[in-house]
Amino acid sequence: MTDRQPILQAAWAAIPGQADAVALLSRAADRPVHAYLFAGASGVEDVARAFAATLVAHDAVAVDRVLRGRHPDVIEVEPEGVTYRIKEDVRDRIIAEALRAPIEGDRKVSGVADGERLRADAANALLKTLEEPPARSIIILCTAVPEELLPTVRSRCQRIDLVPLTEELIAETLMRDGASAERAALAARLAGGRLDRARRLAGGWAPLRDAFVTAVARLDGSTAAAVRGVGDVQEALKQATEALEAEHEQVAADLEVELERSGYPDRTAAGMRTRLKKRNERELRRAKADALLEGVTAIETMYRDTLVGDGPRRNLDRSALPIDARSAAAALRACATARHAVKRNPNEALLLERLFVHLPAAR
Repeated sequence: MTDRQPILQAAWAAIPGQADAVALLSRAADRPVHAYLFAGASGVEDVARAFAATLVAHDAVAVDRVLRGRHPDVIEVEPEGVTYRIKEDVRDRIIAEALRAPIEGDRKVSGVADGERLRADAANALLKTLEEPPARSIIILCTAVPEELLPTVRSRCQRIDLVPLTEELIAETLMRDGASAERAALAARLAGGRLDRARRLAGGWAPLRDAFVTAVARLDGSTAAAVRGVGDVQEALKQATEALEAEHEQVAADLEVELERSGYPDRTAAGMRTRLKKRNERELRRAKADALLEGVTAIETMYRDTLVGDGPRRNLDRSALPIDARSAAAALRACATARHAVKRNPNEALLLERLFVHLPAAR
């Protein structure tokens, strides 16, 4: 076996700004409780995976697999739809997985993403398992908005709060990752304290944000300009998810190599393939929705910059739009309508067309 400590230490060290949470979880790993609630918008997934690796992995290879989401004793669950369903998501996935015995070690971890999407009926179905899970199972609920979880759910978990990161810390981290000072500063300003979002904005999603704010700045009140803008941002949205699709193909190929090397029973291997396939499908759906929401957010920041006047602007690389406050406020209402519509899995082209024709001329 290879020593797991160096890779675990590196995983914890790669989570900036969460020293209190990291210290608490490092101490708790020897005697963990049955259920945790990780609350915060920045770093939740990284913290959950690092903690899960500390709990279940006995060597460096196993730690690496947990961190990449490929360990059979760490199950990552997301809802198939807008919210968690009682049978398909809670009973058949979260509870059923918690009841199964670990495959490689003494513990099993179930990570439940977007805990706020556990509505009352689904949350109530999970209460008994949260209170009295199998002795070898640990459940980690992750959420950016813990207040939306039922009090009965929160009370059954040990809560770990993750703090929003400062712009300075995010910018420093991005520059260590290789971003230029200008791009790091811009992404940090736009990210709202979230390092994961800042990394996307400084990397693969930079062209996406640029396409949306440029399209808004080119609107002249004509239908033709709105149509051109929709075409430009749709192309940027497509490019934003192409890299993820290529990554999924590589991940699937890597899994086959790992399965052949590890010699898992056929049932275990089939289960891992199915989980990866479903996870990739969920990731792609979510990435498409997130990219669209990021575009709407980029538009909103342009109009908010107009409203703040001489105050601090979000878009450090753009001039404020030459429109009046009433027009900016109306544009923000149109963006709010579009944002709400994204949650209903709409036709992308129609949503964008409706949004762009309701935005004011900027030139």
